[in-house]
Amino acid sequence: MMQMPLADELKKILQGEVLSDAKSLDSYSRDASLFRVVPQVVVRPTDAADVSALVKFVSAKKHENHKLDLHITPRAAGTDMSGGPLNTSIILDTTAHLNRIIEVGENAATVEPGMFFRDFDKETKKKNLELPSYTASRELNTVGGMVGNNSGGEKNLKYGKTARYVEELDVVLFDGQVHTLKNLSGQKLAQKLQEPGIEGDIYRQVSQLVSNPAYSKIIEANKPQVEKNSSGYALWDIGNGKTTLNLARLMVGAQGTLGITTKIKFGLVHPKKYA
Repeated sequence: MMQMPLADELKKILQGEVLSDAKSLDSYSRDASLFRVVPQVVVRPTDAADVSALVKFVSAKKHENHKLDLHITPRAAGTDMSGGPLNTSIILDTTAHLNRIIEVGENAATVEPGMFFRDFDKETKKKNLELPSYTASRELNTVGGMVGNNSGGEKNLKYGKTARYVEELDVVLFDGQVHTLKNLSGQKLAQKLQEPGIEGDIYRQVSQLVSNPAYSKIIEANKPQVEKNSSGYALWDIGNGKTTLNLARLMVGAQGTLGITTKIKFGLVHPKKYA
């Protein structure tokens, strides 16, 4: 029996757009780098439920055939200069629909990853608030891209990179479920480490890794000695695994390789005129 095209299969399970025409694929085959990698299909999910459905679909297909060349790469504005948002399979575009600001509070804001920073900044400035880790591409990039790359720009030395301001992330993990990740400490961490299920398993495994003296020594010895680092998994900056553990921090800078972010809560600062 002839296999149904990937795009047709995805259209049956998703509410958002599924693109496979040559013009769209060519458009998504580039970012700000010199690379060109043509995907099989582009998905524009309408919400977190769409993202979950897509991850479950890919997981099921890979379970049937683990050699299948099928994978998901989240993409926002494509301002990355290293080819990060490119792949030969499925591109997940967050800018089409996952682009709303949900709430701006007294010192924090909750937003979807596909919102452009320029629009986010306008909304937060109405309350005299700012995400100070913006980059030189602030008119072009999205807040989700800033999280994926752990961006930092002209205010980096004083205010630090994006990781400092990420308080919570809603992330679709490999199980196709949305998990809220944030810094846990004390009794809350102890409870999470006893929790059954996939999320509890992840916390336990990461806790065992960073709390192991042999591993923690290696992690500390190989920590980049720079003011601005936007590559790799920041195992040195997620807590000791016993009294505190921050898996949201682990996601920042991972470029979507550990999970797909669907919602972000940023802590914000009051901007100063000359700083």
